[in-house]
Formats: sequence, C-alpha cells, structure tokens
Amino acid sequence: MKYPISFPLAWVFSLLGVPIIIRIEFCFDPDAEVFIATSTDIPGLVIEAETFIDLRDQVEEAIPNLLFMDNNKKLHKTSADVVFKNHIALA
Repeated sequence: MKYPISFPLAWVFSLLGVPIIIRIEFCFDPDAEVFIATSTDIPGLVIEAETFIDLRDQVEEAIPNLLFMDNNKKLHKTSADVVFKNHIALA
C-alpha cells in the first residue's frame, strides 16, 4: 500500500512505515539545455541540472530537506528513495 503525501494524515502513515507517494514532474529545456524537476506536492522543489542522473541525485537529497523546512516537523526523519516510472502524456 502506498499513500499520497497530499492526503490527510499522510505523516501518520509514514511514521508507520507506509511509503508516501510524491509526484514529481521532469522535463528537458532545449533552450537552456538542462533537465528540470518540479513538484506541487513539495513546496519549493524546483531543481535543474545538466544531466538526468545529476537531477535525480539532487531530487533525492532535496526531498527530506524541503519537507523539514516546510515546517512539517513530524517528517523530520524522512528519507527519500526515488523510484522513477515512465508516464508519458500526449497533449
């Protein structure tokens, strides 16, 4: 069972060891030649890097720090294991 971080009492489930889902969007900016990661689930998550590998590493490091800085002291022992899944949306 996984639980989205945006749902009520997500932090309670995280303390019980239930994985919390955080939606992160990745894109490539061809003009700046950088990969960009943003998330509406984690305020302040906007990261860019020259390679996708660097971006992934920075996202894993930023998630616990941003959750702590968001005054969510309940999640102060947060760790992030980022699992990437490909979801392609055509518009």
